[in-house]
Amino acid sequence: MEKPFKTTYDRKGLRPRYPESIPPEKIREKLLELFGMADIPEQVDFTTGDSRVEDDIRLTDLSYANSHRETVPAILIEPLDNPDEYLPGVVCVPGTGGSAERMALERFYKDGPNEPPLYGWARELARRGYVTLAISPKGCHGRGTNEVSWYIELKHLLAYGISQMGLLVEEALRGVRVLQVQERIGHNKVGLTGMSLGGNATWYAMACAPWLAAGVPICGGVGQLESVIQGGDLYRHSAYFYVPHMLRYFDHPEIVAHCIAPRPFMMVAPTSDEDMPKSGVDALIRTVAPVYRDAGAGDQFRVYQPDGNHVFRFEYFEWMVDWFDRFLKGETGANTLDDRRSPS
Repeated sequence: MEKPFKTTYDRKGLRPRYPESIPPEKIREKLLELFGMADIPEQVDFTTGDSRVEDDIRLTDLSYANSHRETVPAILIEPLDNPDEYLPGVVCVPGTGGSAERMALERFYKDGPNEPPLYGWARELARRGYVTLAISPKGCHGRGTNEVSWYIELKHLLAYGISQMGLLVEEALRGVRVLQVQERIGHNKVGLTGMSLGGNATWYAMACAPWLAAGVPICGGVGQLESVIQGGDLYRHSAYFYVPHMLRYFDHPEIVAHCIAPRPFMMVAPTSDEDMPKSGVDALIRTVAPVYRDAGAGDQFRVYQPDGNHVFRFEYFEWMVDWFDRFLKGETGANTLDDRRSPS
């Protein structure tokens, strides 16, 4: 398709939205139905591969399967200082151009302040006192995804009532289950974070899984789907972003308000992010912030709206670390492996 392209329909005339009313307590159930997402078992089988130690960090190759028996490659990253101490965990999900390997690089760097990739950030999070699981999810280049195969798969999945977004979310949540049973985690909390594609996986996963402790989507396309349709970049998103039938029932603000609140949830949504117009983010804030305040959890919802576009900056990483330090590093039981193994 060559630019410029003009639609033959009125993008702002696709209403009415929400023609079918859904009670708030039924939104999660309907979202799972729209995703066509399989139940996430409490235990997910996984296979470990090579393990190596670099710079006081242990990296272990790991893989697990989604419900379609596709392999999800991952890298478990553990700090070796204080080896008898339990640590909180975070599953890290990259953007479309990323991979587990790129997030696990030893060097934490960018090619330039305005260049999109942030390298080594899952390993850097481990240096800050977390056990991390970096995954290569469905839709990223680390899985060999290309535009043609992605589109053809979408056509076939939709015939079965399965969305690509649903499979992406499922893989992220299975990664959380895998991380939860790692020895260094104990009963500590596990959170989820991601950039772009991974940010979408993060916030939808929070909505689908009430057992997930905290989430931080970065440039994750969360705001208002209607804003993207009516005023967003026509070329920006592939079809996976547009969950079939969703606007028959609700939009992003209602999902966050009724399926994530009052759990700790932080968003980084730059004002010029190509993935989501600022108007959509503002609409979400107007709906969600009062829900958190009414629940007495106003400090557990935060939206950063810095100037800038769709780039993972060092400062966004620091905001994310601060958030997890607040909500994942609290008192969660015994502090050491020996404490956990001792009878009460």
